[in-house]
Amino acid sequence: MPRRAAIPLLLLLLAAPATADTLLTVRSSVEGLKMDQPTTGQIHIWMAADRLRRDEGETSTIVRLDRGKVYLLNHGDKTYAEVAAPDVQKLAASEGGAIKVVVSPTSETKKVGDWNARKFKVDISSPDGLHLDTTIWASKDVAAHQAYGKLAAILAALQPGSAEWARQMQQIEGFPVLQESDVTMGGSHFKTREELATVETKDAPAGTYEPPAGYKALPPR
Repeated sequence: MPRRAAIPLLLLLLAAPATADTLLTVRSSVEGLKMDQPTTGQIHIWMAADRLRRDEGETSTIVRLDRGKVYLLNHGDKTYAEVAAPDVQKLAASEGGAIKVVVSPTSETKKVGDWNARKFKVDISSPDGLHLDTTIWASKDVAAHQAYGKLAAILAALQPGSAEWARQMQQIEGFPVLQESDVTMGGSHFKTREELATVETKDAPAGTYEPPAGYKALPPR
């Protein structure tokens, strides 16, 4: 190939996207809680640098940092709500000490599935009696872990009173390949478990990070 012809080809290759999206499949379970819904299932997480979609049961959450928006989808009634992506630092400061969060990194490591992971202990408590004693095994082997940490903090901050937990999540280095919690809530006690099953790198289907066509927008919150 003549050198002059090779230059435009090289520029075209450099302009092409360097990476595709990441699809993470997480197995989840709840033990000890009476529920009408199934106690085991799968969570699917699509992710790019500035956007994320989490599908769980009849709901999906889409984070679009490029727009500063979050979309909350209800597939049962085909509706969605649009909210502003919260500023985690400002929200945590305004909420004060509503929820107490203590994140304790440890030096303990082990292999979880295909990933080398480090143990973190998390203790969360609130004045109304909610208490979570959580063990997280986090791995930097999951290539998308840095983008996930930023996007997951926004998801956490959407829950009332959870901004401090969203802020403290930044101490956890890596993707949570295994997360186990003992939860006390009122008179109930139960356990939850989430474990990463697979990580795939591929292009997300068209429309993954958009509310589906035909879904009705709910009034602004």
